[in-house]
Amino acid sequence: MGVLKSLWVGSVSMLVVLLVVALLIRLLENRLTFFPSAVLEAHPDSYGLSYREMLLEPAGGGTVHGWYFPPARADAPVLVVFHGNAGNISHRLDWIAPFVRRGLGALLFDYRGYGLSQGRPSEKSLQEDALAVWDYLTGSAALPARRLVLFGRSLGSAPACYLAVQRQVGGLILEGAFCRGSEMARRIFGFLPVHLVMKNRWEVAGMLSGVRVPTLIIHGTADEVVPFEFGKRLAQTKGPPRLEWWQVSGGGHLDLHFLLGESYYGRVERFAGEAVPGPAGL
Repeated sequence: MGVLKSLWVGSVSMLVVLLVVALLIRLLENRLTFFPSAVLEAHPDSYGLSYREMLLEPAGGGTVHGWYFPPARADAPVLVVFHGNAGNISHRLDWIAPFVRRGLGALLFDYRGYGLSQGRPSEKSLQEDALAVWDYLTGSAALPARRLVLFGRSLGSAPACYLAVQRQVGGLILEGAFCRGSEMARRIFGFLPVHLVMKNRWEVAGMLSGVRVPTLIIHGTADEVVPFEFGKRLAQTKGPPRLEWWQVSGGGHLDLHFLLGESYYGRVERFAGEAVPGPAGL
């Protein structure tokens, strides 16, 4: 009996320790999720791109700063870019510039707490930021909603899917995306039950099931951050009327434009053009 009691006490103690650690991680969840940089290390001027500065005041407080690159043609798609959880928009210019040079429009914006945007990021605030950006593009920039093609990378796939469900858009592209945050938590924290106490859920697959526009999902087979299998399962989601799955052999996490070069930009441009057909996307 003494041995059994010791085992029981030890098991309970271990469980308590695990729960305490998980709760501490919950308190620090946003700091463990978001890794923003406040310093803009590049600027559109150095790429020779025409742009408009944007500063918005989303619901919930704070500000959202970004750069809007108008399309070269009235009927061209406009990519609305939702970047990942680190850095800021200046680190995405080398990726986006080739799209703009091809004549597509683009909007690069920073979530609250990133770059020149003020406030603290969370799952809810990213959703509010996404709605504010849509309001800007369909209001101040006077763009038809169906010309907007949302492009979510990594963590940015979650607010991109959210906006695709909440507002009218023309298409959706996801790169290096996962199905849900709980899976990523189990991958990162292993046996610690962090997934049971997470505040931010990041239910990408659940939101994707409600998307009703053409969708392209891209994933590298050698992705070292978000396992390839996560992206493959996400591509099996039922919901979008047309869903294209593009697996890139040997591709890592968000390095596919470097790996593929022109073929990457060409395929994304073709998809966006097909998603937004006709004059002015009508």
